[in-house]
Amino acid sequence: MVMAQSAIQDATGEFPDTVAAKWSFEADILYYIFPQASNTATLIGYADHKALHLEARYNYEDENAVSLFGGYRLDFGHQVSFGITPMLGVLIGPTNGLIPGLEVEIAWKKLDFYSESEYVLDLGDGDGHYFYTWAEMAISPLNHWRTGISVNRTRLYETELDLQRGAFVQYAFSRIRTGFHYFNPFTDEDFILVTLAIAF
Repeated sequence: MVMAQSAIQDATGEFPDTVAAKWSFEADILYYIFPQASNTATLIGYADHKALHLEARYNYEDENAVSLFGGYRLDFGHQVSFGITPMLGVLIGPTNGLIPGLEVEIAWKKLDFYSESEYVLDLGDGDGHYFYTWAEMAISPLNHWRTGISVNRTRLYETELDLQRGAFVQYAFSRIRTGFHYFNPFTDEDFILVTLAIAF
């Protein structure tokens, strides 16, 4: 998701060499604060080796559900850098299904775009198929800082709005990244998302 792949440049500002890289790992916690409902947390783990990309998620596609993904990352571009990762996953829990997905990352100078989209094929309910998406358009105005706008569509928390939209700011230091998102501002459907990511 969301968040581990949101900045496609490394600390030196160069696009990572996915062919020569060793295994890398990241763990994310996403804590949703809902004024009108119980707060909830989503856990995501990432593992990458060369072009191989693996993900494990809990409480993402559905409450108390686990999803596992495997994908292959393709990198290209020079002045404008592109990363595309087609994935296939399985969902286990209250909802069981198959999940084709796609992650896209684009970066140019201080600007970047990130999106992850997936379509859950509910094996238990033919009418339960669902499209999820998360997208961010951001700028990094200062070292370690990233800010922008975000939209998402999820089943974890649904409002009268089909798309949840808002603004965010992130700060990264060493191997830790923190973030604050404010969705649906100035409405009765607003909520907050606080994130913490650790790479190792």
